[in-house]
Amino acid sequence: MVAALPGLPPFTALLTIHFPGEDRLSILNAASPVSARRTRLFVPIARNFGVDEPVEPVVAFNARIFSEDQAIVEHQKPEELPLDLTIEAHITADRMSVAYRQLLAGLGLGRGFTS
Repeated sequence: MVAALPGLPPFTALLTIHFPGEDRLSILNAASPVSARRTRLFVPIARNFGVDEPVEPVVAFNARIFSEDQAIVEHQKPEELPLDLTIEAHITADRMSVAYRQLLAGLGLGRGFTS
């Protein structure tokens, strides 16, 4: 099970993956705007299992997923983050980004903030 919860808006979001039992993997996305078109993303990862196992495979897996997403995001048009969710089709995997955009819209942040 995946719990996608807004973190400390508008620049962070927390994704927690609930594995069977009490195992949890949490990924914090912390965006740091550099300019109107560039953002640095910090992604600390925490887990409460496998503490005696190397963390590198977990980090490498998540880096691969982020690099796949990065290629898509950097080539999307329009570049602005659309807050009108009715202009796109969404799948279950979009749950976190949909919740985040709803939160931004609820804060009254519009195009000037999301471009």
